[in-house]
Amino acid sequence: MRCLMCGRELGECSIRDILFGDDPLCLTCRKQWKYYPQCFYVDGIQADSDYLYREGFSTSLIQYKECGDEALKDAFLQPMIRKLQRRYHGMTLCLMPSSEEKIKERGFSHLMEMYASLGLPMMEPFIKNASAVQKELNYAGRQKITEQISLRKDAVLPEKIVLCDDVITTGATLKGALHCLNRTKHHILIYAAAADNEGKKWKKKEEWE
Repeated sequence: MRCLMCGRELGECSIRDILFGDDPLCLTCRKQWKYYPQCFYVDGIQADSDYLYREGFSTSLIQYKECGDEALKDAFLQPMIRKLQRRYHGMTLCLMPSSEEKIKERGFSHLMEMYASLGLPMMEPFIKNASAVQKELNYAGRQKITEQISLRKDAVLPEKIVLCDDVITTGATLKGALHCLNRTKHHILIYAAAADNEGKKWKKKEEWE
C-alpha cells in the first residue's frame, strides 16, 4: 500500500508505518498536519477539533474536495476514530451543507464519505443556499453565510446531535445551522477535523470569534 499523498510505499519510513497500517498517509506526510487538539465554543456550543488548519492539512483537503481525490476520504479522521466513537457514542452526526452547485461539481458528498469511517448515524439536514466560495470571501462576507443556511422541511432531528464540518474558520456555517435549531430540544456538540485559530480572539468561555 502506498501513501495517498506522496506515493511512497508505506513501511519505508519507519516501524510506525507498519504498526499503524490503517493510516493511508506515511509518517512524513502525516507530520505535515499539525496535530493540535482544541476545545472552544461556537455561539455558546462546545466545539472540538484535532488539527490546525495549516498548509499540510489544507493541501490534502483541497486535493480531496476540489480535485476529487476520493481515496483520501479516510485520511482525515483515521487517527482519531476510536476517540471520536467513544466521545459521540449515542449521538447522530449532522453534516454541514455544501451548495447544490458544489455537490454536483464534486460528484460526491465529501463530509458523508469523510465521516463514514466512524460508523455512527449520519444525516444531512441542512441546505446551503449560497454558491460563493467561502475561502474567497472576506470576514463580513463569511458572516452573511449564517443567513443562507436552512433546515430541510422534512428533517427530523434526534435529541443528541453533533454538527460536523471539515474545517472551522469563522464558524459562520455552524452558526447558521445553530440558528435553525431549538436548543431546548437538542443536546448539541460540534466537531471539525481542523480549526484555524490564527488571529482569533479568545473571549470568556473561549468563544470562537
